[in-house]
Amino acid sequence: AIEKNAKRIEIVSLERIKEEMDKLLKAREPSIGLWILYNTGLLEYIMPELTSLYGVDFIDDKGHKNQFTHTLKVVDRIAVMTGKLNLRWAALLHDIGKTPTKRFDKKKGWTFHGHDVVGARIFAKLSKRLRFDNSSGKFISKMIRWHLRPIALCDEGITDSAVRRLIVNMGDNLDDLIILYR
Repeated sequence: AIEKNAKRIEIVSLERIKEEMDKLLKAREPSIGLWILYNTGLLEYIMPELTSLYGVDFIDDKGHKNQFTHTLKVVDRIAVMTGKLNLRWAALLHDIGKTPTKRFDKKKGWTFHGHDVVGARIFAKLSKRLRFDNSSGKFISKMIRWHLRPIALCDEGITDSAVRRLIVNMGDNLDDLIILYR
């Protein structure tokens, strides 16, 4: 019945949808509810940015992991580490820029160059649509934008100034970024 009537979610206010998503993300294992939303077709109406991550494309026998299932694993892992709702939202949305940046390079395979920047832009629209407050919106956008930076700082030859730049740019949110990175 839910699948058959999924389109009816459009009559529910966006504030109510956001409120229910908040409750879902506060769960011990948010992926359970997210899978239900996906499988019933409701998630497509609520956040098509997420459902577009589902699936694996293959070219020349080269595929990349299913970004949707990866995202749900990230959300479940962060739920164990923190109860911060906005950080859980950042985990849920950290890869929303991957669909529009997905490209296949014959030498490298699948690439997602700039998905962090594109994802932050996509979230700006999503944030307005779901009525995030300004403070939450800025924080989540910042986490999406910077979520790859700690990985880059693990490479050899990283300068002290690159580390200082991250510390300055993240300010009080550095600990949260490290939790998201882990």
